[in-house]
Amino acid sequence: MNRSPRSTSYSLRVLIRAILFIACATAVVAAIVHARDVEQAGSTSPEQDIRQSDRVSADAPTPTPLQCFPCWFAHTRDDNFDYVTPPALPPGWLATNAQGPPPLWVTSDSGLPTPPADTLPNAFFIDDPPAVSDKRLDGWSISLYEDCCDQLTFRQNFNLEASDSDPNVGFDGGVLEMSTDGGNTFQDILAVGGGFITGGYNHIIAADRGSPIAGRQAWSGNSGGFVTTVVNVPAFQTPNTKIRWRMASDSTGSGEGWRVDTVNITWCHGQGTPCPSPTTTARPTPTARPRTTPAPRPG
Repeated sequence: MNRSPRSTSYSLRVLIRAILFIACATAVVAAIVHARDVEQAGSTSPEQDIRQSDRVSADAPTPTPLQCFPCWFAHTRDDNFDYVTPPALPPGWLATNAQGPPPLWVTSDSGLPTPPADTLPNAFFIDDPPAVSDKRLDGWSISLYEDCCDQLTFRQNFNLEASDSDPNVGFDGGVLEMSTDGGNTFQDILAVGGGFITGGYNHIIAADRGSPIAGRQAWSGNSGGFVTTVVNVPAFQTPNTKIRWRMASDSTGSGEGWRVDTVNITWCHGQGTPCPSPTTTARPTPTARPRTTPAPRPG
């Protein structure tokens, strides 16, 4: 039996509509799948976030919040030196006397200046003798490759011989230095681009009394107990960046000494904006002043 033209036309329209419906449904499904793939590429599930966090923790055992400008995350290394038996130094620290009599830098749990430590029982200690001396304490080797948020914090207590008549002049003093070539040579932290945030140098060492750091800015006088120093540390492309605490004295007079404790260094992993270095206020060049008779040194 032959079908009518009207019936054949109706069947074709139904077939075309079915094909268009299938095509539209396929396009919608493909769009949904694509959107889901894009969303998954930009984020992870809570379980994946936890696993990723575990991997980051394995790479950086002690990540801490940044204290400067954003970067990926920060490493921190700190120590209070309370696990060693005085006068031993912790592993990775080195004491040398470039000039002058013993002792060298040691860990100490008693004596002057007081208190003997920021966190009991121990702190690093060096004496301030009545003789020309140059006594150095080198810290850990740190690899600082990102010039972002590298910051050193430590606590210090010093009573070093200074002028009684001029508050700007010190006779014996301490400085912070940094090696940019793996420990072969050291320069003052300010000379290599560092900058103090708090607790910076407070004197200039007299230039006419034989001090190994004559004419330089330094810590001198009496801090009156432990004070906090925070300094921005410049990064250099070297695997062995070193920080040095250096105490130098002149030929006469003495003080109680210098204590350093609770050392913390934080450095960035990943790109970020460098921390600005504060401008150091220049001080006038010190002139020779009459020296007062020093008090007897405690036994």
